[in-house]
Amino acid sequence: MPGNVTQDLTQLARARGWLERIAFLADDRAWTYAEVFDGAARAARGYRAAGLRRGDRVLLALPDGVEMVWSVLGAWQAGLVAVPVNVQMSPQDLLRAVETVEPALAVIDPDTAGQLELPGFAPAMKVTTLVAGEPDPDFAEGGDAPALAVFTSGTTGAPKLCFFLHGNFAAPPGPSGPNGGGRTTVGLSVSRMYFLGGLHFSVLTTLATGRTAVLSRTRATPAAAIDLIDRHQVTNLFAQPSFLARMLLEPGHEEAFARLREVSSAGEVLSPRLRERLVPILGDRLVNNYGATEIGLISLGRPAAYRTPSAVGPAVPGRPVRIVDADGRPMPAGRQGELHVYADFASRGVARGSLGPDQVTDTWWPTGDLASIDDDGVLHVHGRLDDVEVIGGQNVVPGEVERLLERHPRVLEAAVSSVRRPAGDTSLRAYVVTVPGDDEAADGAQDAALDAELIALARSRLSWYKVPQDVVRLDTLPRNANGKLLRRHLRAVGDQYV
Repeated sequence: MPGNVTQDLTQLARARGWLERIAFLADDRAWTYAEVFDGAARAARGYRAAGLRRGDRVLLALPDGVEMVWSVLGAWQAGLVAVPVNVQMSPQDLLRAVETVEPALAVIDPDTAGQLELPGFAPAMKVTTLVAGEPDPDFAEGGDAPALAVFTSGTTGAPKLCFFLHGNFAAPPGPSGPNGGGRTTVGLSVSRMYFLGGLHFSVLTTLATGRTAVLSRTRATPAAAIDLIDRHQVTNLFAQPSFLARMLLEPGHEEAFARLREVSSAGEVLSPRLRERLVPILGDRLVNNYGATEIGLISLGRPAAYRTPSAVGPAVPGRPVRIVDADGRPMPAGRQGELHVYADFASRGVARGSLGPDQVTDTWWPTGDLASIDDDGVLHVHGRLDDVEVIGGQNVVPGEVERLLERHPRVLEAAVSSVRRPAGDTSLRAYVVTVPGDDEAADGAQDAALDAELIALARSRLSWYKVPQDVVRLDTLPRNANGKLLRRHLRAVGDQYV
């Protein structure tokens, strides 16, 4: 049976001689593997001294830093369930997260102390108090015990908690794929640790491969990421496509991308336009990651190897995939349908932490994604099935329209959604973010000309029911913290313009 994750990682570092190696660069100093595991053991002591019992949930309201690493690993060592949360949420959303998690303890720092030290919520403990004692040498049993709970992205409704067991982390960590390891590898993730991908890349992959990770307490902006890459000689970057797109607009991005050995794109679809811009710069150093919170990594590939923008890559070993129609019947190569993935486990989200882990094993998991598989076994992802709009009795996949609009040189990002018009009919509306500087230079006539150009572009390439009726310009598209488009929020925005 797989053991306690923290114990396994500690023993691995000791056996490989990594204890004096630098694990993290954070808060203007370097932290060795020995210091990381010592801090985890002190956190475990702090949890036990607070009276927490095995299986209790611990809400970690901390920024990305070594204290978050200690708090996660220490919770696992003590047999607790670590639940990292987004500390940059509004106070109301943070309190809703507390209500969902139902934690036995909230670990806080000065940034969250005032928000969570409130009557009626879980007891709160400052992280400095948690790690103030002596290291605890004991490790709780792992295996089938729950270790982690993370919130789903919330793109289709209220976020839920997905639980993961110690045994789920026994395999080589993902979902970032083979990003390399060793003393010369330095990773930076702009995806935060409260997302499964960010936690994997920053912590699990780092500690399992003997490399170093850069941690940023504040959410990195594209300019800050370029500075971190330069300052810490980062070799491997993990980021959302929308973040990479904005990095391309920053001074110094050429030198930053030239320095990187690998750039992993994850969290949302890599658009054709961005692919066209990144592949000439990065070549096969660009890796497209595709997965789901509930089951982990599904496929990864190098976009430079494929001519078709929708191509992601083959399924990862041990993850058979198939495409099925609306009745669940397998479909032949090249046909679009729902992607199902055979998974050894899948974590179904729960509405309350007290409901505990809800996992299914050895199952065909419906992803909800519209996809196809070509004759070479390469997976193509075309959009979300629940994003499909019905216009004039015809199904429209928004991604097809959005990819076309993003080819216009003045459009940085585009999204479309259906709108119920005053006359009672339904049609599409396009929302676009123009390239920086464009809005300042444009006047009303130029705006109207852009609208007309975009609608004409759609009319020249698409069936009538896929053509947007009008265009709205936004400063940013509504996305969650991991970069995924929140189409339900987009529809709410659209209601203001009807």
